[in-house]
Amino acid sequence: MEWLLLLLLVILYYPVLVRTQYTPYDKADVRIKIGMLIPRTSPELIPLVGYGRSASAVRVAMDRLTREGLLPGVNFTFVWRYEECDEHQAIGYTISLILEEKIDLLVGPPCNAPALDVGIVCGYYDMPLWLWGPTTSAELSNLPRYPTLATVTVNSYAIGVAVCEIMFQYGWNEMAVLYSVGGAEQRCSYLNQDLETAVNSFNGKITITYRSDIGVNKDLGRVLDEVKTRARIIIACLNTAAEKRSFMLMAKDKGMTSNEYVYVLPEMDEIRQNEVTSIWQSNPKAPDGRDEEAHEAFKAALLIDYENEKAHQYMSNFSEEIVQKMNEWPFYCDKKCQDNPTGEAARYAGHLADSLYLYGLALNKSLARDRKNGKKSGSVLLMDAVGSFEGFSGHVIIGDNGTRVPVFFVMGLNSSQQLQAFARIDMTETGYISTFVPLYNNEYSTIWYNRNGKRPKSNPDCGFLGLECPKSFAEQYLKYIIIAIVAGILVLFLAILGVYFLIRAKIKEQERLNQMWQISFHSLTEPSSKKSNGAMSARSMSSTFTQSAISERMSLDGESLSERFAFFIYNKEKVVGQKHAYRVPLNKHDFSEFRHMRQLDSENLNKFLGFVQDAPQYISVWRYCSRGSLKDVIAKGSMTIDAFFVYSLMRDIASGLVAIHNSFLEFHGRLTSATCLIDDRWQVKLSNFGLRSVRKMEPAVDKDLLWTAPELLREGPTAVGSKPGDVYSFAIICSELVTKACAWNLENRKEQVDEIIYMVRRGGLPPLRPDIHLASNTDINPALIRLITDCWDEAPHHRPPIETVLTLLKSINNTKSTNLMDHVFNMLEQYASSLEEEVNERTKELIDEKKKSDILLYRMLPRQVADKLKVGQSVEPEAFDCVTIFFSDVVSFTVLASKSTPLQVVNLLNELYTTFDGIIDTFDVYKVETIGDGYLCVSGLPHRNGNEHCAQIAKMSLAFMRSLKTVRIPHLPNERINLRIGINTGGCIAGVVGLTMPRYCLFGDSVNTASRMESNGKPGQIHVSEEANDFLTNVVGGFVTESRGDVIIKGKGVMKTYWLLGQVTDRPDQLLAVRHP
Repeated sequence: MEWLLLLLLVILYYPVLVRTQYTPYDKADVRIKIGMLIPRTSPELIPLVGYGRSASAVRVAMDRLTREGLLPGVNFTFVWRYEECDEHQAIGYTISLILEEKIDLLVGPPCNAPALDVGIVCGYYDMPLWLWGPTTSAELSNLPRYPTLATVTVNSYAIGVAVCEIMFQYGWNEMAVLYSVGGAEQRCSYLNQDLETAVNSFNGKITITYRSDIGVNKDLGRVLDEVKTRARIIIACLNTAAEKRSFMLMAKDKGMTSNEYVYVLPEMDEIRQNEVTSIWQSNPKAPDGRDEEAHEAFKAALLIDYENEKAHQYMSNFSEEIVQKMNEWPFYCDKKCQDNPTGEAARYAGHLADSLYLYGLALNKSLARDRKNGKKSGSVLLMDAVGSFEGFSGHVIIGDNGTRVPVFFVMGLNSSQQLQAFARIDMTETGYISTFVPLYNNEYSTIWYNRNGKRPKSNPDCGFLGLECPKSFAEQYLKYIIIAIVAGILVLFLAILGVYFLIRAKIKEQERLNQMWQISFHSLTEPSSKKSNGAMSARSMSSTFTQSAISERMSLDGESLSERFAFFIYNKEKVVGQKHAYRVPLNKHDFSEFRHMRQLDSENLNKFLGFVQDAPQYISVWRYCSRGSLKDVIAKGSMTIDAFFVYSLMRDIASGLVAIHNSFLEFHGRLTSATCLIDDRWQVKLSNFGLRSVRKMEPAVDKDLLWTAPELLREGPTAVGSKPGDVYSFAIICSELVTKACAWNLENRKEQVDEIIYMVRRGGLPPLRPDIHLASNTDINPALIRLITDCWDEAPHHRPPIETVLTLLKSINNTKSTNLMDHVFNMLEQYASSLEEEVNERTKELIDEKKKSDILLYRMLPRQVADKLKVGQSVEPEAFDCVTIFFSDVVSFTVLASKSTPLQVVNLLNELYTTFDGIIDTFDVYKVETIGDGYLCVSGLPHRNGNEHCAQIAKMSLAFMRSLKTVRIPHLPNERINLRIGINTGGCIAGVVGLTMPRYCLFGDSVNTASRMESNGKPGQIHVSEEANDFLTNVVGGFVTESRGDVIIKGKGVMKTYWLLGQVTDRPDQLLAVRHP
């Protein structure tokens, strides 16, 4: 009778049987058959675990197992049966799959009720049962009852323990429990039962004072009215985010979202599934206009969810992948089949993928012990499943009982009104023992921020009905309060009157101080009387400021004086006016800054004289420093900067920064060697500080960013500066001084300015910094170099304060001399005496540069041709009777280029051509040119080599082909470079074309024929014309070729061509294989 019953079940349910094979290995010694129980038509279950929205998770898991190489030699067959979470169907399908289909694993059913029954059947047959979906019943973790069952779903008993842990931590002992009875998965009903079990077994004294379901037929308003009189801590389990939102809105309407109430909402899978819409937002397709109210209501809620940070990485494209793979093999599930109007995967699709991946991990361990019988025992596989991995539903930990061990997070709205995790609840793997780990230092300023920093109580001070409150202070002392208020008003009036007179006096003082920095444009006079001529020339300027002043004036970065700077006479004093392009509105804060800057006085700060507002452009007026900027002195290199000179300049810069850091400015922000000016006494004065509201509209020039600290570069244009940033800029300037070169020594670096800025902003280990290469005769103290490296440390807090830097500089200087002027005069005398030696050195450098240019010229043109051009001789075209010409092209280069950035394309071609150039150097071959991915070479010219030209080209071509085995594309490791090569032998004309950029070019029909050989060839083959083949086989010999036959060549007609396979001395496996069409 039992077999007849099974046969009847098979006949009835055969239409819902589908087989899917996943066979990544052609020769597999282990075959696994997996039975799949999954709903397909239930409208309530489709969004959760429906076949059309989750079945392709099987492929995702299998692809991951194959990709990680966990089960080599194992092929899978899946047998699908569709049950709608019906116990009778599930049991019938299970027995049929075990006895008739002989499955090795059963996955599903994804619902509590059938899973409880199917688990017993699988335990009887020792059949491994892997569960997923909303199978949350704590009974499923009963190992003696279900010895072969493993689940990747967190059960509701663990959630109940987490709720009790929260109650215990915050001193709450009474709570109300509300739960939804809707939904096919019945998750909340099981949570209600398991929560009661957890409360009863918890060590703390916790009481459930009210319990009610909130189904469709329940009056939620009436339920909340009853809760109001019984509890202030409400545990509410609802199936969807929409239900949670409606519940919280109802609570707000009832006035139950005040600081007294706390709503603990377990699980929020909806938020993880769709991060675009927050839990308090309504359906975008049908908004109700109450999102702000809902957001306000959720301030009273705490949300419990298990760890899902890793899941976000997988889920970023997991949903799209599920939907896409449902349309592909082997499902071919169309839109009607998927029933998926939102285009999203099922909520628990990630659990299905994790379940299959967990089985793969367990099977991998079992087969390692017993390849033949390792798949048979469900209880053994359950033991092998214990462990952890990063899954599609988060960090998955499987305990000894086959149940997922969760890590919960307690979340709520922070001070920014965004969801934040306030605490973590860890569970042990051997049992449900919880540990509460707060993620805050002060609970009152974090988790209770929205409650005025007060922790709610489970039993309010005034009782649930508000009748137990004592009289307020105001009620007891009303008379005294009125007297105090009247007295306070009188005192306040007198205080306001006093403040008024103080403010009035302060305003008058500010007006007086403002007159000190306000400069009228008419009070500025140009140094030359020819004001009508516009911008002054350098020669006319020198008549006023002296020749030396002009020769060492501040660096203007290539711009004319009229664009950024102008020279004036103000109060019979030479001044410099810096023009500001943008006229930003100035306010009281700016005026205050100008006043303080005008009063700022230090011997190492350039004096700020005032600000002009009535000119066509804003002009800041500064004292003129005759010797220009430190950048100019270093760039010219005309001064011999010795150790004492370097020390003095560095000390002056540090002293200036100390003055700024200790002033109201706090930091400079735009410190470069161009803002370090030098007066006639060779004293450094820092300039261009302050004026921040004016300067913030002026974007920094790229070159100026070379002095900017990496943390400020990362902030972007909004960065204004910092004290550690000034210390970093100071270190860059010091590197210029000790190396006697411009910042970063750009002339000798291969990186451009923007590349350096990018690499500094990016950071790294070690971070990019200027190279400090000291001359052999330099006597710089090593401690000074160490100080520089400390000042440009990547971490701002590791850089020493500028006061410390100045102290160290003073301790480093061990010389007695402190007068820089005397030292400079001595240096000038030494400089004059060494001028002749410098001229000789420059002459030697000129000779060296000439040698370098000759080497470069010989790389561009043949040596014979280059020598003629150098002496001014013309190069006549020359005819060559017989040469061999080589063309090559990278196959599918356009496809490779489309997968690469321009910089990666250049690096790829550079590596490839470097390899080819190294091969060419070993043969008597001349490289004519490279055009993109094309390569043109010739042998037999300009140096004639008899009949060897054809053999040289052939050997080089074979070397090219062999070299491709070692060439790799770093950013495309699965791609390989392939070549088409064409060879032709014949005569040609060679000559130099052009004057500005002369090129050695080849002309003649033989060149065109070689090009056609390449373009009509095949990838990985060397295409040879009949003439070249005759040379290779009859004239020079020693080569193996194969006839291709007659080929139609564009512009040539029908030609007989050949494939070059190799040399006669090559082994058969070394010959090039010809791929016949």
